[in-house]
Amino acid sequence: MEHQSARPDALPWDEAKRLAALRSYGILDTPLEQDFDDVVRIAAYVCNAPISVINLIDDDRQWFKAEIGLGVRETPLDVSICAHAILQPGLFVVPDTTKDPRFASNPLVTGEPNLRFYAGALLETPDGLPLGTVCVLDYKARELTEEQAFTLRALARQVMAQLELRRIVADYKKAQLQQQLLIRELHHRVKNTLATVQSIMGSTARASSTMEEFQNAFTGRVISLAKTHSLLTEERWQTVPLHDLVCLELEPYDDATGKRVKIRGPQVELVPEMAVPIGMAIHEMTTNAVKHGALSEFGGVVEVTWSELTEGGQRKLHLEWVERHGPPVEPPTRKGFGSRLLERVLTAQIHADVTTDYRPEGLHIQVAVPLPEERIGEAPG
Repeated sequence: MEHQSARPDALPWDEAKRLAALRSYGILDTPLEQDFDDVVRIAAYVCNAPISVINLIDDDRQWFKAEIGLGVRETPLDVSICAHAILQPGLFVVPDTTKDPRFASNPLVTGEPNLRFYAGALLETPDGLPLGTVCVLDYKARELTEEQAFTLRALARQVMAQLELRRIVADYKKAQLQQQLLIRELHHRVKNTLATVQSIMGSTARASSTMEEFQNAFTGRVISLAKTHSLLTEERWQTVPLHDLVCLELEPYDDATGKRVKIRGPQVELVPEMAVPIGMAIHEMTTNAVKHGALSEFGGVVEVTWSELTEGGQRKLHLEWVERHGPPVEPPTRKGFGSRLLERVLTAQIHADVTTDYRPEGLHIQVAVPLPEERIGEAPG
């Protein structure tokens, strides 16, 4: 087993990919197992060798999944014949290490245990990446018979079949666990969604004077909720860009000139717990603007801007909704669903600070929301 420096600097594979493939089998540093112990026993018996090993070449060591005759589970690469053997396709045989310049000065050849013979069959992934060998060693110079060589190759194939089976089973168990987690998450989301719909229905009913008014308002709110859920589904229920939520509601009312609806802010990704209430709030502000505010008259303008600020060590999203050039604004005589949503739901669910200013020239709403510690990047304007 020779010095690592004997290996060429330019390997015929990508070493990072080879190591990644090795680790993907989850075999390194696992306990002894009968299936692999049987392989080295058969190899030693058939090849009449005192030492037999299933070895795997890691980045700085060779590790033995099973061994007979060595008494250790790993050795450094700088005394490894196997590290050189994986450079060779198929079966690598060294009949006499003392006569091979690659191994003659190896400390395991010149000193204890005075190794003289090596034969190793390559362990190779389906993609052709070498992982290690099934090898036999002896204290005397010798050769392998054809039957012994065939057996060593066959045992190497069986080891790879075992490793592939382990990986398939591990992937299956991982997929099962992910499916179970997904089902639990789905139950949780459905429960929360039904609770949200129930709350919307009750609040809309209390704020509506007629059945037609209730039907129109309730339908619009459920559709808005469904749109937000669609965005979340497209993103695998991870995050939703705030820009997409705002555009979803306001773009139908833009006149394509960019003067009626103005949307501007950095890229902010909202987690589901924030996306749903903020999406509903944007819907309510849009609906109010279309019915009573700037979008109800020609020339009216709605501008939505947001930024990220840090206050007292806490990252916050600051969102502003500004209406101009619409009908004169007066504070409402009673609070409808939209007002309650902004002032109560946003505060209760995502701890937002909401300020509503009924300026005569147009409604002005400011929302400050604490953000989770996640990266925020630059965004479309």
